[in-house]
Amino acid sequence: MDERLQNAAMEGNVDALYLVVAEDPYVLERIDQVPFVTTPLHTAAREGMTYFAKEILNLRPSFAWKRDHIGRSPLHLALEGKHLQERLSPHDLNLEGKYQEVVTWLIKHDSGLVHVKARGMVTPLHYAAQLDDESNLTDFLYVCPLSVEDLTVRSETAVHLALINGSLKAFKVLLGWLQYVNKEEILNWEDEEGNNALHTAVSANQPEAVKLLIGCMKVNKKNGKGLTALDIFNDRQGQDLVDAAVGDILLAAKAKSASQLHCPSLRGSEEASLFENSSRGLSFSARILKSFGLGYRSVDKVPLEVRNVLLVVAILIATATYQAALSPRGGFWQEDSNLQPPATISAISNTTASTIYNTKPFDHLAGNMILGSLGQLLFLTFNSSAFFTSLCLIATLVTGLPFYRIIIRLISLMVFSYYVSILETFDYNERTSVGPLLLIFLLVSFLAAYYITVFLNYQQLKLTWHGRRRNLCLGSFEQPKM
Repeated sequence: MDERLQNAAMEGNVDALYLVVAEDPYVLERIDQVPFVTTPLHTAAREGMTYFAKEILNLRPSFAWKRDHIGRSPLHLALEGKHLQERLSPHDLNLEGKYQEVVTWLIKHDSGLVHVKARGMVTPLHYAAQLDDESNLTDFLYVCPLSVEDLTVRSETAVHLALINGSLKAFKVLLGWLQYVNKEEILNWEDEEGNNALHTAVSANQPEAVKLLIGCMKVNKKNGKGLTALDIFNDRQGQDLVDAAVGDILLAAKAKSASQLHCPSLRGSEEASLFENSSRGLSFSARILKSFGLGYRSVDKVPLEVRNVLLVVAILIATATYQAALSPRGGFWQEDSNLQPPATISAISNTTASTIYNTKPFDHLAGNMILGSLGQLLFLTFNSSAFFTSLCLIATLVTGLPFYRIIIRLISLMVFSYYVSILETFDYNERTSVGPLLLIFLLVSFLAAYYITVFLNYQQLKLTWHGRRRNLCLGSFEQPKM
């Protein structure tokens, strides 16, 4: 590479950059033709030269994906420069902000850069987890959620690396994220030695992490060597390499050694137990929604074509059921009335008249449904179930899309209007003894449908704020790409 470009990148001299380009218009193209090379963008990112990095990225966007001789991308080097600067000048916020701006600019340019793998197949997300860089870790997860599934050459996840390196803050960010996006099964992924997150936490002597993982993982699962978490603790305890608090936590969770397990569980049952236990760390609201398949961002696992079909079907069902409720069988009374049936009905047997029964007068109001039979009650019950369910499905499918907050508010208003219309038109007091049950059912369904839409909106707002709060001064990110 032209030495003048290297010097300009190290100094952040934009004028020198354009001077070299003016003299040799193909200088950047020749660099781009080299498979593995340290580009001017690499140098600028490592030195924290934000404006130079922006200029060179504008001239040659492909440089963002170039890797040097050990596979590092400019994003790797920006993280490395930030970490090195924090060690040398931990209180210099200006220098830290300079490197942070380079990182932010790169992932705004292309969120896929979080997937680039350096030596050992280490991605920027893995590197941030190793360095306990919770701010950048949060940003990476927000702009590129699928990066949490990337593995190193040793089959380690970002969770493994955070635990091995004692990065507790990064581990908490990862654990919280996996719970939000309903991917706690990643905690159970094994490295090349068969260790999942709990095995790694015990080996790394991380009692706080062990305590957090106990609530969402199977405690007695064996690793690749046939050892449980308690076996790993006992082995390390003999070498004085583990905190006694780890053993107390495991024993309190009824952990057992491999020799104490009489019947090893089948893999399928282990996974089932994992999914059952993984919701313990979630709130009551999140557990309820997750049990119905409405965990946050579960819809993103569905292909776009299938998602569009589901949305169309849900809208058709909502339209049909809403119209059916407004146009019931038999129609509505057109006017108020006070009907007085005959007081007596006489049966004549020989010359004797006997009274068979007396009936009470009943009123009806204009606008009430004419039919108030049990069949009408069942119709309204099933129709309302279909209506509320379809609206919940629509709210789930649109969450995270542009203007989704407006759509969710409109759905909430539709739920309320449907409830009020049935309440006003169905004569549930006089026509049938089970009419009040319909009122209770409608009230519960209304509250459930309204609660689901509001909760999904709250989750999206919370996650959006969590991902953007570090970058308000630098502009907002794009919507997450799944």
